[in-house]
Amino acid sequence: MLSIKAYEALALLAFSAALLISRRLRHDVVGVITALALVALGLVSPLQALSNLSSVAVVVLASAMIIAGVVADSGVLDVLGDRIASRVTSGLLVIVIVLLISLFSSGFVSDVALTFMFMPLIYSVASRVRRPASRYLMLLSYAAILGGRYTIIGTSSNIVLEGLWTQRFGRPLGIFSTLPVGLAAALAGLGVAIALVPLLVRGSAKGTASLEMVGKHEILIEADVEEGSEVVGLNIRQAEEKLGARIRLLRGALSIYSRRTIRAGDKLILSVERDRLPVIMSVKGLRTGLGQGPFYELLVTGSSAVVGNTIYEVNMRLRDVKVVGVATRNSLGSIRSYALAPGDIVLVEGDEKAVAQAADAYRLTPLTTTPVKSLNVRAAASGLLGLSVALAASAAGLNMALSFLAGALLAVIPQPGSLRKVYSYVDWSAIVFIGTYLSMGEALISSGLGSAMSFMASSPLLLMLAGVVLANLVGNVASAIILGPLAISSPHPLTAVIALSMAVSSTFITPFSHPANLVVYSAGGYTPSDFAKAGVPVALTVIVVTALMLHLF
Repeated sequence: MLSIKAYEALALLAFSAALLISRRLRHDVVGVITALALVALGLVSPLQALSNLSSVAVVVLASAMIIAGVVADSGVLDVLGDRIASRVTSGLLVIVIVLLISLFSSGFVSDVALTFMFMPLIYSVASRVRRPASRYLMLLSYAAILGGRYTIIGTSSNIVLEGLWTQRFGRPLGIFSTLPVGLAAALAGLGVAIALVPLLVRGSAKGTASLEMVGKHEILIEADVEEGSEVVGLNIRQAEEKLGARIRLLRGALSIYSRRTIRAGDKLILSVERDRLPVIMSVKGLRTGLGQGPFYELLVTGSSAVVGNTIYEVNMRLRDVKVVGVATRNSLGSIRSYALAPGDIVLVEGDEKAVAQAADAYRLTPLTTTPVKSLNVRAAASGLLGLSVALAASAAGLNMALSFLAGALLAVIPQPGSLRKVYSYVDWSAIVFIGTYLSMGEALISSGLGSAMSFMASSPLLLMLAGVVLANLVGNVASAIILGPLAISSPHPLTAVIALSMAVSSTFITPFSHPANLVVYSAGGYTPSDFAKAGVPVALTVIVVTALMLHLF
């Protein structure tokens, strides 16, 4: 018979899960509400709730985010991807290699950062093989998600499980405790994804059209016709032939597509290929607002902070970078009043460093062949040094939280730029959510509700199925917090924890279950059913391979 406290914990669990599924509130807000409610109901003490904010899981995750941020910002993986693309002639082979790099790197680098990082290369290769990029973008997010599971620090859920393990047994799990099972499951899952995703998922027509622009597209720019311009007196067709661009003439509030002649004071909207920009800039009496460059193209994704903002509003927010044009399939009246949408490409002007900072701050993906992020050898060395120290110290048996804190310090100290950006590397909403929602897991055990659910702990298969379903509804971290105490109380805790680790990391079935899925969701024109069709076979593959590996080892 369940106690009143158990029913209270169950009701609060259902309430918080409903909020997470509905996504009406941010997950960190849900975590804070849950923690306060648990304290108010007496299910956890105030000291317990506050101590979770400085738990091993929270410190390790924040430190790992900093190290991963330094490595990602160094450009070392970008350069590696570019070298592969330039030396491997088969476009499809390049995609497979990039997916494998993403998978193996994800054990130490943020899966979301990897998805952003390799998206431009996917676009370029898709254009080379004359296929829509939407056939490969989902594969990229799946590869990044699959790869994190082979190390304890590769996913937030693994770090949560490691923290629960340390709290229960007083010793940490090894960094590579999940390596044999995780790597086998990841490679098998990727193989199934490569075989099935291009067959099952096409992306919507709208998303595909937007992505095809990446291969070959035209930029829309505005130009004012001044007195004495070379185009004054020409009709639209004649001016188009002279400029090598398609023209829409704006006169007052009217858009004119006829052969009427162009006169001084007119405003033109030019549709021009990027390599024709120097020609447009050299035309006498045509003021475009373009400077001397350099110019870069950035993709607006579904998670970009500029979605819904007009170009005028974006330029007001940017400092050293200016949006001077846009490529879009949507209709527009004028460039400055156009509200940006996922799939659009903005042409920006500014120096390389400023553009890279703007792309990072507003979550825009670089597309130009000229690298927006150059290799910073010093940053790469310090980031890899910090990672090596953290791994070595943890392997030597030192406290994992302190090991990774020291590694993060070593990663940023040699780089003044990294010191300035250190707090931006951390996903604070994830940190707050983990630190507050950990109390929910404690309440499930202390209230006796965990005992009522203990039947799952004795069956790794049942635990995995519950983990996959829950993770795709409320996310990997929440499901690890909810089911983690059950796994640790299993008669074979290590087996159960590894099984749960593989399950809650299998967030392939819904686009909203993992940020890497959201990165490609809008850009690929996918629907939730696309993720369900592709994600279920991949998740089932992970479950089957995990069960086989656990049986063998």
